[in-house]
Amino acid sequence: MRPNVLIILMVYCFLQISAAVSGLGAAEKTLVLGAASGWGPVEKRTQVEELSSVRPHTVLALSSAWTGSTSGGAASAGVHGAQDDILALYAAWRNFPGQEPALDLALSFDENRPDRFADSRGRYRISVPQTVQSAAGNWARYGQGAALFTGAASQGIVLKPAPAALFAPGRNVRDFSLEFWVYPNTLENGEQILAWTAAENQRIFCEAGRNRLRWTFQNFFSPPEELRPGQAGRSRPRLTITLESRGALVPRTWSHHLIRYNADTGLLEYLVNGKIENIAHTTGSGAEGGDVFTPRINQEGSFVLGARFSGILDEFRLYNRVINAPGRSALASTDRTDASANGTSASRTALELPELAKFPRGGGRFETRTLDLGEKGSTVIRLEASGGRLGSAGTNSGRRLAVKNTYAGRGNFRFPDDSALQFFIRAGEEPYRFNQIPWTPVNPGETAPPLKGRYVQVAAAFYPSGDCETSPYLEELRIVYDNNDPPWPPSLVTVRALDGAVDISWRPSPDDDTLGYLIYYGTSSGVYYGEGAVPGSSPIDAGNRTSLRIDGLRNGTLYFFAVAAYDGTGPRPEDLHPGKFSKEVNARPLRISESE
Repeated sequence: MRPNVLIILMVYCFLQISAAVSGLGAAEKTLVLGAASGWGPVEKRTQVEELSSVRPHTVLALSSAWTGSTSGGAASAGVHGAQDDILALYAAWRNFPGQEPALDLALSFDENRPDRFADSRGRYRISVPQTVQSAAGNWARYGQGAALFTGAASQGIVLKPAPAALFAPGRNVRDFSLEFWVYPNTLENGEQILAWTAAENQRIFCEAGRNRLRWTFQNFFSPPEELRPGQAGRSRPRLTITLESRGALVPRTWSHHLIRYNADTGLLEYLVNGKIENIAHTTGSGAEGGDVFTPRINQEGSFVLGARFSGILDEFRLYNRVINAPGRSALASTDRTDASANGTSASRTALELPELAKFPRGGGRFETRTLDLGEKGSTVIRLEASGGRLGSAGTNSGRRLAVKNTYAGRGNFRFPDDSALQFFIRAGEEPYRFNQIPWTPVNPGETAPPLKGRYVQVAAAFYPSGDCETSPYLEELRIVYDNNDPPWPPSLVTVRALDGAVDISWRPSPDDDTLGYLIYYGTSSGVYYGEGAVPGSSPIDAGNRTSLRIDGLRNGTLYFFAVAAYDGTGPRPEDLHPGKFSKEVNARPLRISESE
């Protein structure tokens, strides 16, 4: 082989090796959250929870009524405040002080066994036949369970009122509200959701017909004269009123049903999913105004739930107060008993329920703790995310969470039904005072805006679909970054002793981003805290030179030296980013002659 060809090949190989060595510090690295790594770094969660049953790995998704979440509302980065978050409202409603005196009967069916179903208020004795089963928490509309009814053979759950109950025999009832969630399998004609029967043919029926629910109040509302003992004259007959939903109900879909009654006006309302379906007035004329007929409870009465019904029933509740239509953002109540006792006027402000949706309309959010990328001046290159969309999947026996879509690709993490995930990131050189750093929105798979720092923090905002029936989920989040490995150390460091000084030199670091060199010195091997030299204490900044004379050293003292290359992340000395030490060298300054 000719010499010039050999020289060209050697130069080419040297350039390739140099480029490879230089590029080692710029190799992409990845920090993984989720998937097999878990979600431990996610410290702040608002309406976001872990789900382990929908994908091979645990995913993050919006907190849902299906899992019984009662966390607070979402906030910041475009997510509405807690006052508009429906799950926060529902939790607040269940624990709101004004609710306690209003709640007369509460069946959550969360006890996991039918023989343990109980009224949490203790005012109704409950009897559960063997035909009624307990639905697991993932099928429940709220909480950890629901009541599962098996159809025509189902005998129904029997509830008998105790003397303290609102529907106790002989009670004159004023305001009341009755609500429940129902998930019918087929909704065939004649299926009975609820029945109240008492002496003298007093009845309340809620039964299916033409894919609708029809309420019948038979001999339930009594004329005013019947409620005033000793009044002369023959009383008028009690009223029978029927209310039916206008819209058809969809089988294998949850819906909320609310009957509420205002004794002052005689207004009886039927609401489905928060919307008024039908109204009636319990007056002598059947219209607004005139004498109001109000409920009087007959002897030997009892409720029966789910007779001849196929489906799931959840959160059956009875109140001695009117509860407002769902969708409000505040809770308000005035206990009339307390008001009377205190000598104040009684407010008729109604109790309120949250908006009826599977996922919080305001969305949710999480934030990680500050994550250490290892080196100053690290650069975030991009975020990569994998996840998808969750919704309900139903069968003839109920419903469960299921994956609707999976996400792969670049750009916005959005779905056709407007459910979405939005990501944010911020970076800094120290793990403190991060609240002073603004969030930067980023799209998965796309190059991130310039972000440098040893520490990063990531956040994500979860938004449900427009009807709040689906939620995005996140299975894995990857932070791709260049952690700004410091320059490689210089090589062939040599030192020559002089009188009260040394000359030290080295070969440059092979890293292209090297800005300069620091010379470390001291009087013990590996301990570089030297002082007294003319250029300064250890380390001495040599700039981008490759040699330096260090004066001001003590003759006869053995000094140890090491050199490190540095790049930089800012204009200040503390922003210098030194790499590893070179091989250590040593020298002992001495006088050259007595005459000197």
